[in-house]
Amino acid sequence: MGYLLGQSFDEAIPRAGEKKRPADACNEATLSSNTQPHVGTMQALAAPSHTPQQRELGLYFGLLLLTVGLAEPTGLVSLPLLFWLKNGLHLAPHTIALFDAVALMPMYMGFAFGFLRDRWRPFGRDDRGFLIIAAPIAIAAYCWIAGNPASWTRLLAGVIIAALSFECLGATTEAMMTAAAKKHLMTGRLSALGEIGEIVPSVVSMIVGGWMAVHFGAETSFLVAAGATAVIAAQAFWRPRAVFSDEPRLEIVEDGRKALSRVMRHRPLWAAAIALFLWNVSPGWGTPLAFFLSDSLKVSAEGFGAFRAVGFGSGAAAALIYAVLCRHMSLHRILRWTILLNVFPAFLLLFATDTLQALAVSAIVGMLVGMLNVALFDLLRRSCPAQLEGTGVMLGYSFFALGGAVGDVFGSWMFERVGLPLCLVVDAAATLAMFAVVLRVPDSVLASRDGEPEPTETPQPVLVGQGIAA
Repeated sequence: MGYLLGQSFDEAIPRAGEKKRPADACNEATLSSNTQPHVGTMQALAAPSHTPQQRELGLYFGLLLLTVGLAEPTGLVSLPLLFWLKNGLHLAPHTIALFDAVALMPMYMGFAFGFLRDRWRPFGRDDRGFLIIAAPIAIAAYCWIAGNPASWTRLLAGVIIAALSFECLGATTEAMMTAAAKKHLMTGRLSALGEIGEIVPSVVSMIVGGWMAVHFGAETSFLVAAGATAVIAAQAFWRPRAVFSDEPRLEIVEDGRKALSRVMRHRPLWAAAIALFLWNVSPGWGTPLAFFLSDSLKVSAEGFGAFRAVGFGSGAAAALIYAVLCRHMSLHRILRWTILLNVFPAFLLLFATDTLQALAVSAIVGMLVGMLNVALFDLLRRSCPAQLEGTGVMLGYSFFALGGAVGDVFGSWMFERVGLPLCLVVDAAATLAMFAVVLRVPDSVLASRDGEPEPTETPQPVLVGQGIAA
């Protein structure tokens, strides 16, 4: 994690003769005749490589992302739950699909949980209060399910309670990451860490979850998920200074209406959210892709698992590359090239004739998709309004999840009638449409590289120092 978040002095200082960016100009109090940057800016940019602070950030958020990803209902317990519904309760496919749709509804309510995080401080403390509250609720829900998983209603109610708790945990985690990323000028590197923090638990959950589905019963699987959640509860008592400042707490003196009005009027945030929606509207992927690979290319279930795993691996590699690239290129250039490069590669699937060629396509597409994923969440973190990081980032995640659901339903309908090629055409058109959305984002958000200061949002909410013990 340290290398991912590290930054050298030479990489941080703008090259000689390089044109000054708007972000630099907005953070200067004075400007001398030789255009020498402000002292505060120089100090911010001249942080040594691999600082203890950066390593602390990487360790804290890396562990939190890993445990949340493994413990949530879509993590380790997802495959055991699926096979228990199928083989244990003998539910029909459409009933299982309905179960998933209802149980995971909290995912579409991320905006509400983000707003809750921004407006409420449990026990008068920092964000760790949400970990103290939500993690035990999820543990109780998993243990309650394990007591009698044969009850369909108990199973559904328990998973919904766990999903609600983890949506709160996810909103808190993302808000903390976004606040830290903006404070330490690391939106690109922490977004790359966030991408890896989603990929690694997904791969582990597929491998370990499949093994648990075969060797463990449903009761044991839910108890394992409860144990993983207990690690999150324990992390609530860890307070690294890089994440939680020793400065007095700042209380926002604005009511909920004014806060919501500020979110509604924040143009960069909505542009980022719409871009995420368009990006995840992928009619050629999801269910249509599974049917195409299995029916047309005769890819086995193991082959499809390998297809997914190769894509995940390429995405993780892309995140590592982005962590380096974002310090040398502006976000504007990265978005322009990654959007363009993601328009056509999916069509390579139409030329694949066997599993090996499909895996090669997955490697290529996974790399390009991973780059654009990180870039868009980098944009989202930069676009969040001050003191409303939870609301902003979870609004983006809600749009992202909604786009995936719309794309899969619409794509499945199209696939049954016209096949995969036209689904991929719609996918490419949605990707191209992102150009028009990104153009709506102010240059001040896009022009800087990771590690360079950005303009402070104006007007700022009125803040009052409040010495609440952490």
